[in-house]
Formats: sequence, structure tokens, C-alpha cells
Amino acid sequence: MVQPVMEIVITEIGDHTIDDVSTQDGKDWLEAFRLGAETIPGAVRASWGRSYKYPNIAMHFIDYQTRRQHDVHKQELGGAVPKALWHIMDKEKTDLYVISPNTPDRRVLYAPQTNVVFFWGIDEDAFRSKQDEFFTAIEQSDSCVGYIWGEIQQPVLSDKRGYAALGKGGVMISGWKSREEHDRDVAKPRVTEAYEAISATVKRTDTWGMQTSIVENNGHFHKWQRLTNTDLTKLDHAKRPIA
Repeated sequence: MVQPVMEIVITEIGDHTIDDVSTQDGKDWLEAFRLGAETIPGAVRASWGRSYKYPNIAMHFIDYQTRRQHDVHKQELGGAVPKALWHIMDKEKTDLYVISPNTPDRRVLYAPQTNVVFFWGIDEDAFRSKQDEFFTAIEQSDSCVGYIWGEIQQPVLSDKRGYAALGKGGVMISGWKSREEHDRDVAKPRVTEAYEAISATVKRTDTWGMQTSIVENNGHFHKWQRLTNTDLTKLDHAKRPIA
């Protein structure tokens, strides 16, 4: 049975303006991921976001049809960072992990808010006894649109921070209707208590919040934008939005 995989990369980008396509950084970043999604054998889509908490750090996700296709491509690149992005991504501060997602649903990446939780050094029996409570607390939150779960696969291709050395790892990626609604929902006792309980079964957790942009292998591009009154004055409601 063919098993799809997702590549997850955490990288330092400094103050490069990857989220502004009017800048050279933004153009280079978007073009690299567009080209990758459209031409890498087995690639389905590429998505990325900039950390709210650490704006010098970006994360990207690339879906592949198989692990083999992913690994062949990385061997061709000779590492975790494509040459086209050497001037933006710090090769010495880039981690690359692969998971086999529990669902083909990618609503979490198309949501206005995406959150990622890494669990490192998992005590399997203890984690298993707490995971359903935590996953349910997240999934049943009012503004949650779903989640992806996957264990970190071996071999790990780049682990500059060294967290994979802590032991078994897993990743939960959840989607939310907005950043504000996410912050409200995860502050509720049933979520905080479930998170505290599951955190006690691992050696380390990392949490990341961001808004993702996506390019599909058919060339379509998706990015959320929060409208302001100024933005509304630019809309021609009889036609398409004016760029």
C-alpha cells in the first residue's frame, strides 16, 4: 500500500520578507515553492507560514505521494535547503522531519489559523493513555476545523536543534477559524488540563502558531488576507478584487 508523507521543515529566515510578494525575497520564495509543487515527482502541494512568536522562523509543509519520492528528491538536492533559497534559509539552522499523516484531509492548512505542536521523547504507554483526551479536546473546540497527527519517521534528515535525539517524536497540526478564536478556545480548562496531562508524558513540547499560504501542483495559490476598511475601498463588487 502506498503511504503518503508530509515533509515538515523549520528554518531560520532572519528578517527576509518571504510573506511580501512585492519584494525580491517574497518573489523568490513563492517561485521556489510554486516550481517545486509543479515539478517535483510525487509532490502534491507546498504550504508555509511564519511563526507568530518567533518571526525569524518559518515552517513549511510539502505533501508527497510516497516517502521514496521525498527521499529521492532530497538526495538530488543534497540537503534540506534548495539552492534557490540559500540566500533566505539558514542551512545550519534548518530541521527537516517526515510524518505519515493519519488523514488525507488538509483543511488545517487552508484554515485562517494553523497551529503545530511537536512532542519529543514520547513515553509510549503514558502518551497513549492521554492522547485521546487531548486530541478530543482540540477537535471538539468550537473554532477547530480538524487536525493531522503523525509520528516522526526515521531516518531524520536534518535535526540541527537536536530534539529528535530525545526519543520518539510526533506532530499535531490543527486548523482554526481565526487566531483570536483559537486563543480563546485553547485557554479553556478542558484544553489546558488535557495539554498539561499529555505534556507530562514527553520530554519536550514545542508549539507554533501561524497563517499558511499554499501552492498546489496545478499552479493554484491560496493566501488569507484580513480585510480592513481601507482594503474594502479597493474592491469592485461587480467584478473581481482589484489588485
